[in-house]
Amino acid sequence: MYGARQSTVVKNTLLELLFSEGKGVPRVTSLLTYHFTGMEEGWMLLREAGKKRIRMEIVAEGTLLQHFTITSLAAACRHDALYPESFLTEDVLWRTDYILIPVLSFSLVSDLLRFNDQRTLVRFILQALLNGKKVVALSCGANPFHPVFANKNLNLGTDHINDKLYSQMTQLKKMGIKVEGSDNSVLSWLEEKKKNAVITEADVLQALKKGRKFITAEKHEIITPLARDAAKQHKISIARK
Repeated sequence: MYGARQSTVVKNTLLELLFSEGKGVPRVTSLLTYHFTGMEEGWMLLREAGKKRIRMEIVAEGTLLQHFTITSLAAACRHDALYPESFLTEDVLWRTDYILIPVLSFSLVSDLLRFNDQRTLVRFILQALLNGKKVVALSCGANPFHPVFANKNLNLGTDHINDKLYSQMTQLKKMGIKVEGSDNSVLSWLEEKKKNAVITEADVLQALKKGRKFITAEKHEIITPLARDAAKQHKISIARK
């Protein structure tokens, strides 16, 4: 623990106990990379997310650990459920509801648009998108028209480079990534998605893996056709409360 702050691992455990099988508590995997701008805003987003009823785990890319220690990272985001990128297994993907990208770097944007699955974070994001998972990113690190750039005197580039960088935001959106300009927008989206949760095929397959024969759905939760097909195939019942 850091000071009087409650360990995030303890918080996540308590949430798991309080809310049966995590229903109503979004599981968020936050993918954190290094960038020369937008880091402070990313820290702030993670600190604010930590105050919400969210079960969140942060995965630090190897390049980030060349600039920060695990201890300094935990202090910056006030979160100690921190893991290396080797943590990103298929099991983590199945149990994740939302992918959060608090720092959108130029290289991450470029690798996503090039489908560079040799980079662990990119492969995980692409797999998540293809599995129908929700991905949201804070755009200020890669949006040249965001006030963050002006505050750091990074708004003096040519129209070509600015337009090129901005157009990539549109391409990310077309891939299915929700791109937001402020931490409030990101957190509001997570809260909204929590109220409009979806039971997907991945949830059914996760239940199958755990040997469960039924899934309980809240009244407001949407059950996708693929989830119903998978449940029927594997003889798993989906019952509403």
